Amino acid sequence: MMRNNEPQDDRNMAPRAERPLTDREVPLPGMAAADATAGTVHQWLDGEASEADARRADERAVEFWNQVAKDAQGMKAVKAPAHLAANIMAAIPVREPGPQAARTARVNVELRPDA
Repeated sequence: MMRNNEPQDDRNMAPRAERPLTDREVPLPGMAAADATAGTVHQWLDGEASEADARRADERAVEFWNQVAKDAQGMKAVKAPAHLAANIMAAIPVREPGPQAARTARVNVELRPDA
């Protein structure tokens, strides 16, 4: 008998008929119009539709994605100070390799052709 808190091994169990084979998207009533406008915006984001078409479908979504693009460009333009990399490297402690590193560094390999 298995307890509820013990892991179950599904490999030895027969598949249940009520378990779906794949996840499916179930359309909700009244969402067809939202899907159409979202589809137009997605096409615009993919470069398959014009911005004017996307604006006609959903002005707020186009403004949102334009703002996201503008913010991303601004973040890409930010550069770290020149001395930052030097400060990071200086903060890393310098250690001599231990005996383990010396053992693994020297490996003698002898190759003999089989006769």
